[in-house]
This record gives sequence, structure tokens and C-alpha cells, in this order.
Amino acid sequence: MVDLKKSIEELENDYWGEPTHDTYIIVTCHEARQKPIESLSDEEIRCLIGQKIGLKYLLPLAMEILEEDPLICVTHFEGDLLLALLRLDARDWADNQDELKNLKKIIQDNLSDIEVSEEIPSELLENYK
Repeated sequence: MVDLKKSIEELENDYWGEPTHDTYIIVTCHEARQKPIESLSDEEIRCLIGQKIGLKYLLPLAMEILEEDPLICVTHFEGDLLLALLRLDARDWADNQDELKNLKKIIQDNLSDIEVSEEIPSELLENYK
């Protein structure tokens, strides 16, 4: 079981230091990696997943969020967290098979709503049906 009071930095024993660029994604990811996982916002989870950071710790949290609302608008648009997950590839899911099964079930259970979303490309969705 993962200690959610620890940060991704602590769990991975990988400390990045200060960001070298001042972009939203870089600064957000650097700061989020230093926070206890239990205190991460949905947006920080979305950003980190989008950058493939800390997946083994964050995918279970993302599944909990999507179980409540598969098309949750975390920041930008309805379904932005789901889209970040759909953009992951097979290597990203290799060590996270339970979460992959869970994602597929969430998609199947909510397929009609997800398919009508203009933000979720059908070609990405096909990989998870």
C-alpha cells in the first residue's frame, strides 16, 4: 500500500530541484512532485499523468475520480482527465493492469456519454473499449 502522506519525490527517491523553465506544466509538475500525494489537486494529478510522472501512484487516484464522474472537467474542458489517461500507451499501463481494467470498465459503463463528448477523439477511445 502506498503511503499517501509521502510525495512522489520521496516515493521514487528522485529529487528534481528547481525547475529550469518557467512554463505552467514544468512548474506545476515540479511543485506537485514535492507535495504529499493525498494533497494533490485533480488538476495536479491530470498534469502529472499527462507528463507520465508517478503513474503507479496516481493512476489509482485518477480511477477514483473517474468513477465519480468520467467526464469531470478538471481544468480545461469536460473529460480532460479522461483524455490524459486515453493518451497513455501500452508501456504506461504495463505495471498498472488493475487500473487499466478499471478504466475500461468505467468507459464501458459510460460509453454513450463519453462518445458524444466533442473533446474525446473516437480513435483514442477505440483502444479502450
